[in-house]
Amino acid sequence: MKNRKTMLAIILMTALAVRVYTQQYDLESNYMIDWDQNVKDGVIITKYLGTKKEVRIPPSIQNYPVTAIGNKAFYENKIFISVTIPDSVTSIGRLAFFDCTNLTSITFQGTIASDNLNSSAFGDSSYNYGYIGDLRAKYLASDGGPGTYRRLANGSTWRKQ
Repeated sequence: MKNRKTMLAIILMTALAVRVYTQQYDLESNYMIDWDQNVKDGVIITKYLGTKKEVRIPPSIQNYPVTAIGNKAFYENKIFISVTIPDSVTSIGRLAFFDCTNLTSITFQGTIASDNLNSSAFGDSSYNYGYIGDLRAKYLASDGGPGTYRRLANGSTWRKQ
């Protein structure tokens, strides 16, 4: 009986330890998050589960800085029309905003290096759907960088405000 209780305690402790390092749902912000392996104590947004039309990514969740937007984090979200990305975010993953057809305004509050702004973060021009235009190129241009970008009526051209 003692061996059984000891074994059960070990299994429970192992399960709790594993839970600490797996994706978590943050009820307050409506994001699934995971630990950023590239930044000590940073978190990655792996999925947005909310229904707001205007999304403001928080600079921190559970007192940890939000350092990245992961692959497919907002993938095919048809609800939101604008997103604000805080300066704590230094990386945006592959297809993070792919096929977000109603997204017409993005505000970057900080700088994201070209190596950390995945070339397909806002869609991939080789697809006939989901591509939301020249936003990456406009952001990385010499007159780009932090600021608000709005999508023009034609759907594929962005302009910094």
